[in-house]
Amino acid sequence: MNLRQQAKDAKNEGLGQFCKLILNSAFGGDALNSEKYSNTRLLSANKTFIQHMLGGFIHSTELNDDLYAVQVDKESCRCNTCLQVAYFVLDSAKFWMHFVQGDTDSLTWAISGNPNRGPDQLFEEVIKDQRFFDTYKDCAFSENGQKQILHIGVEKQGYNCIALSPKNYIINDEIVLKGIILDQNPQINEQTFMDCINKGTIATAINTTLSQRKGVMSRLQMSKNAITGSHTKMIVLSNQSCLPFINNIKA
Repeated sequence: MNLRQQAKDAKNEGLGQFCKLILNSAFGGDALNSEKYSNTRLLSANKTFIQHMLGGFIHSTELNDDLYAVQVDKESCRCNTCLQVAYFVLDSAKFWMHFVQGDTDSLTWAISGNPNRGPDQLFEEVIKDQRFFDTYKDCAFSENGQKQILHIGVEKQGYNCIALSPKNYIINDEIVLKGIILDQNPQINEQTFMDCINKGTIATAINTTLSQRKGVMSRLQMSKNAITGSHTKMIVLSNQSCLPFINNIKA
């Protein structure tokens, strides 16, 4: 805290922002809602059948002829941390960077850099104090993009990114869509994303898998809605709780 005050007195913006990041990082653990929302129990076939008829049943997996792993809802759980703590406590809107989408351990940013350079410029064109960045970059960035605890590793970069929601985006013509086998659904492409944004078109997909039960191999096909809409924003209420953004509904 004293170092940040000294930096503000000396009008050293680079060191001041660095100290701010260090202070705010102390709240990183509080941003994790690690409460488990379900329980997994090992039950016999008879008890699993009974559990299927109860309201808290979620899913069951057969382990052998008379042993099942059954997932059920908890009767109560707590989630006291709001989403803006995890992503916006650092006041990132003050920088030439736009938050596109976020996942559990990843973020996608749109950086307003030099239009005459390619995406490999990364943060070079938005750095105000190059000497300060070179001194402290090892405290934040990992080497050669390798994964390191409490460090940033650049996984990929490109000219554009279309994001409908976390785990549902396109970057460098590479589609990321959780729960869909893209090789089996070539109809899911960039135009499908654009139609969803502009026209609200819902795209369906069919996943085909093989399953074995008691020595018998079966071919299973599951049809699901692959793309239904866009959900990248949240509304923060006065009591610090969050809710999804819904058209024509005011907080």
